[in-house]
Amino acid sequence: MWEKFFPDHYYDSVFEIPYKELRQKNIQALIFDIDNTLAPYNIRRPPEKTSNLLNRLQRMGFKVCLLTNNGRRRLNHFNEHLKLPAYHKGMKPLVGKAKKAMLIMGVSPEATALIGDQILTDIWCGKRLKVTTILVKPISKKDVLSVRLKRGIEKSIVSAYLKKRAEAGE
Repeated sequence: MWEKFFPDHYYDSVFEIPYKELRQKNIQALIFDIDNTLAPYNIRRPPEKTSNLLNRLQRMGFKVCLLTNNGRRRLNHFNEHLKLPAYHKGMKPLVGKAKKAMLIMGVSPEATALIGDQILTDIWCGKRLKVTTILVKPISKKDVLSVRLKRGIEKSIVSAYLKKRAEAGE
C-alpha cells in the first residue's frame, strides 16, 4: 500500500550518506531540502558542519542545489554564504521547480538524487521525477503545524519500509 512512497535509501542524517557510492552510480547532482534536512527549520544560517559538507560535495564533483517549500526570505538567509542554485516555494510533491533545477544543472533524472526528511513532500516529489530518493531522519523534533500533522502518516510509511527491508535481509 505504501510502497510507492518508499525511499530508495534511508539514513540517520545527510552526514551518513555514502556520497562516494552515489558518484560510483553516476549520480551527478544532489537536490537538498533545507528545513530539518540540512538544518532545523528555525535556524537562519546553515551550521558550519553543513556548509563544510556542501562545499566538500561540490569539490567531489557534484552539482548541488537547494529546493525548499519555504519562502524566498528563508531561502535567501540560508543560502547567503553558500551561494548555491536555490529554489523557494518548491510546492513539493509537485515537480515543477525540481525539474527546473535539473534543467539548470544540466542533468537527467537518472543522474540526480533528491534528499529530504519528509516522505509526503521530498520523497514523493523524487519518486514522481524518477530520481534517486534519499530520506533522512528530521534533525529536530520541532516542526511547523502542517508538517507535524503529516509525521504520523510518515511514521507508518517508514515502519512499513523498515519491515520490508528487514524481510529482504537488508
